[in-house]
Amino acid sequence: MKIISKNIFVAALAAVSILFAGQAMAKKQTMNIGYSVSEGHPYGTFMYTFADRMEKFTANLESGAVKVKVHCCHKMGSEQEQFKKLQLGTLDGTMIAQNNAGPFYPKIDLFVLPYMLQNYEHAVAVADGPIGQEIWGNMGEEIGVHLVTIPLFSFRHIYNTKMPINNLADFAKMKYRVPKNVVMIDTYKAFGSDPVPIAWSEALTATQTGTVDGGDLPIDVMYSQKFHDVAKHVAETGHFTLAPPFFVGDKFMKKLTDEQKDAMHMAAKVATAASRFHTNYGMSIVKEKMIAAGVTFTSPDTGPWVEKAKAVHKAFGEERGPEYVAIMNKIYAAAP
Repeated sequence: MKIISKNIFVAALAAVSILFAGQAMAKKQTMNIGYSVSEGHPYGTFMYTFADRMEKFTANLESGAVKVKVHCCHKMGSEQEQFKKLQLGTLDGTMIAQNNAGPFYPKIDLFVLPYMLQNYEHAVAVADGPIGQEIWGNMGEEIGVHLVTIPLFSFRHIYNTKMPINNLADFAKMKYRVPKNVVMIDTYKAFGSDPVPIAWSEALTATQTGTVDGGDLPIDVMYSQKFHDVAKHVAETGHFTLAPPFFVGDKFMKKLTDEQKDAMHMAAKVATAASRFHTNYGMSIVKEKMIAAGVTFTSPDTGPWVEKAKAVHKAFGEERGPEYVAIMNKIYAAAP
């Protein structure tokens, strides 16, 4: 009897230990993610869809649920500050313009070059395929941040407060805000302007106060951030692509089990599809709203811009070296 009782006691103790171990493994985690535009923009569509799906996909996992808190509208700092927070582990995920990641991971600048991505189909083929993986495949090991997906692609056009732009000569008459990215600065110089590097969080104020006459953004960002209230002239040049990655910090990634990582990637795919649809469907609607608000659109011949951009590509390749040139050639070859 004593032996049997002892065995029962040991078995019960083991069962309790397993139960508590399972509870420890299944402890809920919180994922904090941030971005810097309005909730109504496709950025918001991605972030809130991702949060909803991540919570639902992990709700019944043995390794535990993940609750996602979304912080919009610069609440977690500037885009570059958010990237730094990923590296420190004080923020778990962020969606920022690729040009703001370039200073931390220079290969991202391949997606910043003017007219590098020819259209939406080209952008998808490059970013979602092996070329994209070649560009950022080692980010996690090299800088402690992982690129999970690129939720949307749109093209940046020139806005200004002064006059319609019909050619490069019109363009060169004004002073423009550019992000603090060397490729973008060099591009504006090649186009004939002396640009003013200003952080995204200060771009609207700089336009309102006349510190600059204009800059460039996709038209849906102009509208959602109310640039159209100030800048009534837009030239559809499409010289840069906005391809903002969704990044997750390595410190948070290491907290996830394999099944939680699978859920995260599935949530990101669902949210990416929603964000891309929102971007592509909404662009013509936004343009109509801007015209109704008094914005004038011009469609200059972009041939001269493209020719100037070729010099930027050449100088970039010479400076960055053969590895970059090889990837650039693959991107060119992927164009439809």
